[in-house]
Amino acid sequence: MIGRLAGIALLLIVVAACGDEPGAVPDENATPTPELPAGDYIATQLPEPFSAGDQLLFSFTQDGVSFSATCNRMTGNAEVVDGVLHVSSVGGTEMGCPGAGHEQDEWLVDFFTGSPQLEHEDVGFTLTTDDVMLRFLDPDAVSDDVELEGTAWTLAGIEETDGDAIGLSVIPPPVDAGVRIEGGKLFVRTGCNRGSASVTVGEHRLELGPLALTKMACAGAAGDAERGVLQVLDRREVEWGITGTQLRLTYGDRALIFDAE
Repeated sequence: MIGRLAGIALLLIVVAACGDEPGAVPDENATPTPELPAGDYIATQLPEPFSAGDQLLFSFTQDGVSFSATCNRMTGNAEVVDGVLHVSSVGGTEMGCPGAGHEQDEWLVDFFTGSPQLEHEDVGFTLTTDDVMLRFLDPDAVSDDVELEGTAWTLAGIEETDGDAIGLSVIPPPVDAGVRIEGGKLFVRTGCNRGSASVTVGEHRLELGPLALTKMACAGAAGDAERGVLQVLDRREVEWGITGTQLRLTYGDRALIFDAE
């Protein structure tokens, strides 16, 4: 894991250094686009090193962009100048990821800092470099979106924001944590205990009743997962949002990230 983390850190340093090379920053005489597109988008048709079924989540934020696929979540400053997207000062979470996750992170940073051409479409946009075109769609236009209620959701990670820093704790196997909302109830597996609470589903907001849980004591990763889950779900109101097949439940500076089973 240490080697992978060092690789991510080195990658981000190299990206920052490349900003001083000719052509890495917009032409001073070019005309900036007044505003970036807004909102969240998904790309599902990804080239190698991605696998079938992988999704790229991409968001235009107030200050720039954020993107993630199977490993770390990256953020950066962004500007569109004469139809070209310029991304700089890339940073993000620094977790070690199994399999091809690290290679995929490198690919994403190279792609987004490679000044791709941005072209708008009816339900999204495309980003194109010399050899790759990615099509990004509004989540509402992606056919495999899943419903909040009735879906079994498995906890994949716990995200915590501290100022500009974003930390992500991945839930390791065999820790079993997740939620399901059905019949006015929120059913919870915390990684240690199980329980439920009444729930009222609103537009991007959940109103929760008291959470009743079993009383088993757990240490290690299971105990850590339970503490993270309760910091979000043991509340009266929680924000929710679905992008593709991923659910985020957020309270304050913490978010629970779930994948649809």
